[in-house]
This record gives sequence, C-alpha cells and structure tokens, in this order.
Amino acid sequence: MHTGAKMEDCDRNDQKREVKKTEGCFEMTCSALTVDDVYEIAKLIGLEVEKLIDGYGKESATGLVPKIVKVLELLESFASRNHAHKSKEEELLKAFETLHVQKQKKTRCVKECEESSKNEIQRQEVQQEEVEKQRRKCEELQAQEREVMLKLKEVVDKQRDELRAKVQQIANVTKEVEAADMEADLREKQKEIERLTTQLEKANAAAGTASPCKTEVDLTDKLVIDLKDPNRPCFTKQEFREMLTERNELKANLFLVQEELSYYQREILNDERCPGFLLDAVRSAIKKQKTVIKAKMLGMPEDECSSDEEKGPLFERRAETETETDSTDSKPQESRIRNLFGFLTRSGSNHISRGPSENNAASSWEIIGNTDNTAETEP
Repeated sequence: MHTGAKMEDCDRNDQKREVKKTEGCFEMTCSALTVDDVYEIAKLIGLEVEKLIDGYGKESATGLVPKIVKVLELLESFASRNHAHKSKEEELLKAFETLHVQKQKKTRCVKECEESSKNEIQRQEVQQEEVEKQRRKCEELQAQEREVMLKLKEVVDKQRDELRAKVQQIANVTKEVEAADMEADLREKQKEIERLTTQLEKANAAAGTASPCKTEVDLTDKLVIDLKDPNRPCFTKQEFREMLTERNELKANLFLVQEELSYYQREILNDERCPGFLLDAVRSAIKKQKTVIKAKMLGMPEDECSSDEEKGPLFERRAETETETDSTDSKPQESRIRNLFGFLTRSGSNHISRGPSENNAASSWEIIGNTDNTAETEP
C-alpha cells in the first residue's frame, strides 16, 4: 500500500513538472517562439479540448477545433519562418562580423604597408646620403690628385730645366778642363823650348863660332799653343777632376729623379679614380718632354728619337631589372496539428482515440521532438 502511494505521488510530481514546463510556452514572446513550443501549446489545447469533449460531448467542440487547428497551423508557420529568419539573421551577422574582421585585417595590412614604405623611403634616403658623401669624398680626392699632379709637373719641369742647365754647365766645364790641360801642356813645352833655346845660345856663345847657325828645334810629340788664342786651355788637372766629380754627381741625381718620376708616373697611371683624359694628357706631356731631353742629350733630331714607353692604353677600363538558400522557398513541412486533432475530424469514429495509428504505448499528445522535422534548414 505504501509503495503504491509513493508511486502515485511520483507520477503526480512528474505531471506537475510537465504542466509547468508546457505552461511556460505561453510566457514566451513572439520572437522567441519555436515550432516545438507551438507543438507544446497544441498539446495543452488538445488536452483542454479532450476534457471539454469528455464533459460536454463531441458536439461542443466540433466548430471550435477547425479554428484552433487553423490558428495553430498559422502559428506553426510563423514559428518556422521566424526560425528561418533568425538563422538568416545569424548568418548575416556572422558575415558582417567576417567582413568587419576582414576590413580590420585590410586596414592593418594597409598600415603595415605604409609603415614599410616609410621605412623603405627612409632607408633609401640614408643610402642616398651615403652615396652623396662618397661622391663628395671622391671629388675631393680627385681634386687633391689633380693638385698633386700639377705640383709634380711643376717639379718635373723645374728639375728638367735644372738638368738642362747642369748639362750645359758640365759641357762648358768639360771644354774648359780640356783647354786647361792643353794650356798646361803648352806651358810646359814652351818652358822646355825656352830652356833648350837658352842652352843652345850658351853653347854657341861658348864655342865662339863666328858664323851664325840655324838651330832646329825638335817638336816631335809636342803641342804648340797660341797664347793669344781665347779658346786655349785654362784649367788645371785638379779643377778638371773636381768638375768630372760634380758631373758624375749630377748624373746620379738625374738618375734618381728619373726613377722618382717613373714611380709617380706608375702611381698616377695605375689609379683608376683619376680621369682618363687627364692621364692621357700627363702621359703625352711626359713622353714629349722625355723625347726632347733625349734628343738634346744625344744630339739627334726629335723625329728620329722615340720614347722607351710602350704605346697603348694607360690602364684597362672596366666594361659594365560564398550561395545562400532561403528555407521558406523549400517545400513546406507537413503540419502535425491535424494529426493531433485527427480523432475529431475522422468520420465513423464513435470513440476518442488516445493513441496514434501505430501500436504505441505513448499518448497521442506526446510530442516526439524534432526528429520528424527533417526539412528544416540548418543555419
């Protein structure tokens, strides 16, 4: 007895919970109403109609049931459309959020591109400044090299003139030394002649010869010099040796200057930063001056005298781019409202059916769920 009472209490509690759950559908707003809620409402209305029929007979609800069914069908269609619109709205919201995110990404990418462009421009400006500094430095170096070459040319010209003067002086000194040697020899020979003449006179006087005799003087291997000749030798051997020593020193200095000139010439010709036309001019001038000096020193015409340098270039020059589908367009789902109220609309039925056509233990007012709603579109 106690066990049966407890089971009845449990059933009552379950029924109360179901009633509370189903009555909650009437508290929802239109926008939050779903098809399942409409089915719950239809279930509650069917229970009330069943009670009315049980109390007053089927005729009391004959005119009311079709209207209720129509209203519930409209409510079902509204809930289905509302669900489709909500799904579409959610899709649109997702698409809007996606577009917003894409816009933010695009804006971020544009900002990053602008920043990278600014950085690249700044880097190029820095590189341009460095190139400009290097160009100015090269121009300064070229100007210094030009000054050095001009100074070197002046030094070469000056030393060339000095060498010419020294060569002329050496030639004059050599002539004077030769003349001095000849004059010294002539003086010695003249003294020897005078001595011999004096001896001869003394011998003739001692012999006492009465008749004059002609004395012949032996001038073999003797040099006769006219004392009145302005080109006669007038230097001693010591002076001549000193002049030869000075000449040798000048020749050594000339050799050193030529070596230094050749060294500077190689430095200039091997320097690629020097302009080509200036190097050509310097080379041709040096070659011409060497030819002139060589011709004068050798006593030859300038046309027959050639420079020892090889004809050719001064240096080798380097030769150097989503389709959307509306759920309302699909085939509308078959309504379950008429199935719920089928016991009222069936002809020839004298008893109230409390179950579906299938042999099922569940009540006909039980809502199975969303398993039969297969045509509903997914968001």
